[in-house]
Amino acid sequence: MTSLDETDRQILATLARSGREPLKQLARAVGLSRSTLTARLRRLEREGFIQGYCAILSDSVSPRPNQAVLLVKLERTPAYGVVDAIRQIDEVIQCRSVAGDIDLVLDVAADAVETLNRVRDRVSTMSGVADVRTHMVLATNFRTVFS
Repeated sequence: MTSLDETDRQILATLARSGREPLKQLARAVGLSRSTLTARLRRLEREGFIQGYCAILSDSVSPRPNQAVLLVKLERTPAYGVVDAIRQIDEVIQCRSVAGDIDLVLDVAADAVETLNRVRDRVSTMSGVADVRTHMVLATNFRTVFS
C-alpha cells in the first residue's frame, strides 16, 4: 500500500460523509479533474483503502434485525487462527481486537435470535477461545459516520 496524501484523505473523508457524492462534485471539492479523481479512486480501491460502498440501513428495515455484541476472551494472543475462523461467519459484521480483560469485540447481526445463539455457540467452542460474553443490542440510538 502506498501512503495517503492530503488529497487522498480529503477524498476519503468526503466519501465517508456521503458515499453518493457525484464524481463531478467530489472532484470539484478536492480540486481535481474528474479523470484524475477517477484514477485516484481506482487506486484507493485497488490498494484496499476503500473496501466497498454501501447503504446504511435503518434498523427498522434491516434484513438482520437481531444484533448482539460478543466479548471474546482468548486463551492466548495473538490468535490469528481464531480471527480467520470468525471471518468465515457471515453474521459477524465486525471484529475488533481490543486491550483489556477481553481480546475481541464482535458485532453480530442475524435474522433471528436462534441464529445469534448458533453464532455464539460456534465462537465459544472454537479452539483458542476461553470465554464469550453476549450482550443483546436493544436499540441503536445513533450512528456516526467518520469524516
